[in-house]
Amino acid sequence: MSVNDDPNAQQREFWRNADVWVQEQERLDAQLGHIGLAAMETVEGLPTEANVLDVGCGCGQTTLQWSERVGGSVLGLDISETLIDVARRRGAAHVAERSEAAPISFEIADAQTADIAALGAAASGRNGVFDGFDLVFSRFGVMFFADSGAAFANLRAATRPGGQLAFACWQTPRQNPWLITVNKAVLEIVEMPDGGGPSVDPFAFADTDFVRGMLEGAGWSSVAFEPFETEMLYGAGSPLAETARFTMDLGIARRALVGHPPDVHAQALDAVVAALAPFETPRGVVFPAAAWIVTARN
Repeated sequence: MSVNDDPNAQQREFWRNADVWVQEQERLDAQLGHIGLAAMETVEGLPTEANVLDVGCGCGQTTLQWSERVGGSVLGLDISETLIDVARRRGAAHVAERSEAAPISFEIADAQTADIAALGAAASGRNGVFDGFDLVFSRFGVMFFADSGAAFANLRAATRPGGQLAFACWQTPRQNPWLITVNKAVLEIVEMPDGGGPSVDPFAFADTDFVRGMLEGAGWSSVAFEPFETEMLYGAGSPLAETARFTMDLGIARRALVGHPPDVHAQALDAVVAALAPFETPRGVVFPAAAWIVTARN
């Protein structure tokens, strides 16, 4: 398939190698879980048998949480085969432990181009009779589409009239030094090589005017933004050097250091340790963080 046929081909390839997110699944869930729960709390008035779509579900934490909140079905979508494999294993264990939970399914799919209504019908078990999702939800999984407007139009087409949209996205880099601090430290040691990876911008939705215009252009209405100021806790109970290695694995540092000798890796690690030191507390490394919780209606 060419890039023209698959507009998110770079993203698909990037997330194919998602081993770090798998290895650090529990730590990442702990870091982001409270933000996802805050986004869930903004959703009101779902029908008893609500069907929920979880976009960019990763290893499935939010999908499992929604299965305990609704009586319909919950479908988790992600572009990464690696992450969906983990999510499916977690989902099977979750259902085995909690017979009262809503049916859960996971699909490897691109929310920008997939026939989401068909996937929803299969997930709901209604033999193709499907009126649309009652809620489209995402915890930091919607900022990376090649064409965000097309993606949200596709998501709206699979949502019932009056259905809801709710997602968490990051505010500006200045308000989220947890990523910028580490990347800056590493890029003072090495340069980012050409073709170092797709343009993954976690702050792509920081501008509320842009997001509002994009969502309204895709047909969503009643777009609202709720600021959520919080913190990111790294490395609770871990030595600072271990925490530094973890943060380097998640950002562009990992790609920037590919091909460099061990002494350069050591220099970069020392630089990150020094950059994290001002944020070290008895609880671990604590950064301020700020997200938007965005809601809308179909």
